[in-house]
Amino acid sequence: MKKISILLLCILSSYAFAQNGLRKIEVETYYVSDSNDAAYSKGKLPVGSVTYRVFVEMLPGYRFQAVYGIPNHELKIATSTSFYNDDTYGASVPNVIPLRVVNSGLLLLDSWISVGAAAESSYGVLKSNDNGVNTLVNSSKVLQNNSKMAGISLAMQDGLIQGNPARVTAFGIDSALAMFGHGSTANSFITTNGSWASLYGSIGPDSLHNNQVLIGQFTTDGVFSFEFNIQLGTPFGGVENYVARNPNGTEILRKDLVFTSSNKATRKQGMK
Repeated sequence: MKKISILLLCILSSYAFAQNGLRKIEVETYYVSDSNDAAYSKGKLPVGSVTYRVFVEMLPGYRFQAVYGIPNHELKIATSTSFYNDDTYGASVPNVIPLRVVNSGLLLLDSWISVGAAAESSYGVLKSNDNGVNTLVNSSKVLQNNSKMAGISLAMQDGLIQGNPARVTAFGIDSALAMFGHGSTANSFITTNGSWASLYGSIGPDSLHNNQVLIGQFTTDGVFSFEFNIQLGTPFGGVENYVARNPNGTEILRKDLVFTSSNKATRKQGMK
């Protein structure tokens, strides 16, 4: 297995002075599951499970390159219970989830990592940025919960826009990919020698006005947390590295790279 240091030589290549191209990390509450969803799920989906989407928002001209873990900068994804992994067409990366079946059952809630995609030939976008065109219709009594916590209902805007997003290139994160595979019951992943990357860099479908890239979707009824380190490519051929802790040299410390959701009881009280 190649060391992450090799990835850094290939992808990170050289440093430029920090331009702060990272506007923010945005965590969207995409959906809150109800009793109908739990009853019809093909996989473990407890009532009150929350589906989170994590976006990297950048200045125009910047490209998302990688989420990584290296010595002194851990990469972590965890829940206090377990992640929902759909047992039909679910996958650890969304590019291979066929668009023709995304509205089947609870596939929209599958957990995965990404560099822009939310399904085959589809970008993932904030529901508030979805124009509502070609919204998927689910007629099997699921995905109908109108939780105030999740805002816009999936029946109105599903956060999918057709296009050709980049594919994930994985380095040293086999356990993370397995955690989001069929039948997995794993609940945590930590590495200091791994990354998921977009080799040519990813931009949002509206990169001029709203340059947001979806980097993961995670469904759980537990307390969800992550600690990310992010690399962006600058418009001038350089790179910027944002870290959750222990910045060194040109690395930029960002508090929004560390996230812990509210507790389980609070979320269930806010379902309706």
